[in-house]
Amino acid sequence: MQNDRHSLPADLQESLAGTLQHIRLIQEKEARLAEARHGALEQALHRIGTDYRTGRLTQHQLCTAVAEINSLSMPGRMKAWDRIVGISWKRLTHLARQLPNGPAGSWVGEYPIPLDAPRPIYGVPVVYVLFDDANEPCYVGSTDKFSPRMTFHEKSGKRFVRWQAHPCDDREHAYQLEDRLLKRHKPYLNRKASR
Repeated sequence: MQNDRHSLPADLQESLAGTLQHIRLIQEKEARLAEARHGALEQALHRIGTDYRTGRLTQHQLCTAVAEINSLSMPGRMKAWDRIVGISWKRLTHLARQLPNGPAGSWVGEYPIPLDAPRPIYGVPVVYVLFDDANEPCYVGSTDKFSPRMTFHEKSGKRFVRWQAHPCDDREHAYQLEDRLLKRHKPYLNRKASR
């Protein structure tokens, strides 16, 4: 008698058995889909890594790819990136903050520069334009030590609130671009309008 008291009614037992079988089939399909999704991710990561190692992707493009992969809501995606691509996604995320963020491959920003804001890294030759609070170009210069140069300008009394920095191939290219920008803008804080 006790068995009958704990047994489910026949119609519920039959319905429950069918539902549970359906759930198990869905779970099997989900496992196959998860495996296929993981395989597709690995295939994409192998392609990204190969294209980068063979020079078909620049660091900027690699940073774009890591952002795309990171936008997926897949657990383990960044560990798979590190293992397969071979370049730490954390390093690339940091590098992405230093890549040009302005028009035509330039950097643009406010001053003082926020800690995590994009800016030219130490050793990259640039020509920069400083802008006052009326958005007028007030100074044009060149350097391969951008952040220390901005600090120097502030300490020497130059007042500026925005800046733009243009990357240059080498110092000669920087001098030519600086000369063109001096002639175009005629910034009032430069001692002479051109070299």
